[in-house]
Amino acid sequence: MQQTTLHRTRSLRSRRLWLRTAGGVLCVALACSLPGCSLGVMFGKMLTGDPMVPAEFRAMTREDLAKGKLTVLVVCTTPDSVESDLATLKFDMIDGVTRRMKYNGVKVINPDLVAKWLDEHGTVGSDLSELAQDFEADYIVHLDVQEFGFREPNSPKLMRGHSSGFVRVSKVESAGSQRFAHAVYSNEFTSTYPAHQPISEQTKTSLTFQKDYVDRVCDQLAQKFYDHRPGTDF
Repeated sequence: MQQTTLHRTRSLRSRRLWLRTAGGVLCVALACSLPGCSLGVMFGKMLTGDPMVPAEFRAMTREDLAKGKLTVLVVCTTPDSVESDLATLKFDMIDGVTRRMKYNGVKVINPDLVAKWLDEHGTVGSDLSELAQDFEADYIVHLDVQEFGFREPNSPKLMRGHSSGFVRVSKVESAGSQRFAHAVYSNEFTSTYPAHQPISEQTKTSLTFQKDYVDRVCDQLAQKFYDHRPGTDF
């Protein structure tokens, strides 16, 4: 008798659990089927996350660098007006963008080797053939920074990052023993952070803010070369 009662209790519990589960799945299915229903969109995001934003470079050239089959060299130049205040900026940009590209599947030249080359050669001009000759790269990404700063104009105690410049990419090709680089992509970039109001030094140190802002710009530029999730506020 006790075994029969126990069996019936377990059967009732199993049936109730099945009905609750089936009902929940049915409700979600109905919600997802309704046209324009935000719940369906939210449920889809729960399963797969936000859709990926296509890499801008791939969209314009149809070359997917994130497959890791082509080698990329990242170099950066800054004007004298920026270099006098931020002497390490170009090396920080090279390292930051290169590391992000590598993490996302892009095959890259070691940024330390690029930094050493710049120390020995000074800088690069519009002709990247010398770099192409000295490195086994398929593409050269030139971060041409023209303006970069951390201070709010006329307010030395307030911080707001601002920068602008160009991202230029050259494809490297060989002709006999010579290697040449010719332009295949160019796009302007601008950045202002925070967008609405500056940050006081009382809430964040200037050194911390500078590091955070350089990281933001590196994210913005690196994401041009691999698919990424939306939502980063530049």
